[in-house]
Amino acid sequence: MQNITFQVKKEGEHTYIFCLVRKKYILLTPEEKVRQYTLKTLVEQANYPLNFISVEKTLTVNGMKKRWDILVFNKSLQPWLLIECKNSSLSLNQQTLRQVGIYNVALQVPYLAITNGNDWQMFQIDFEAAAFKAIDNFPVW
Repeated sequence: MQNITFQVKKEGEHTYIFCLVRKKYILLTPEEKVRQYTLKTLVEQANYPLNFISVEKTLTVNGMKKRWDILVFNKSLQPWLLIECKNSSLSLNQQTLRQVGIYNVALQVPYLAITNGNDWQMFQIDFEAAAFKAIDNFPVW
């Protein structure tokens, strides 16, 4: 992960990190660190507007409650980019891609990404052809 600064605080034995989107301190776990790193990357480097980003919200897929990590909406407020964040010690694999794909059954976003903070895999979805292709960069918002 690049050298990005975060607001952190300690309370007793726990460390908390400030979430840009939720506007509050969240318990700092390895996955939360990747989530916050990803948010900073989206806002500070890819110039995504903060008020079009949602973090850790519940959705229902095939009757089961799931929770996405990061969802970016387009200017029409339609779900547009879904990002699944994993602990930086985990490698990205087919299971991670399958997880974000299952979420996309309900959301129908044109762009998907998975990251562990060190590695990224990004995809553009072609719903008409029922296919997807890897892309190298974040789509332009």
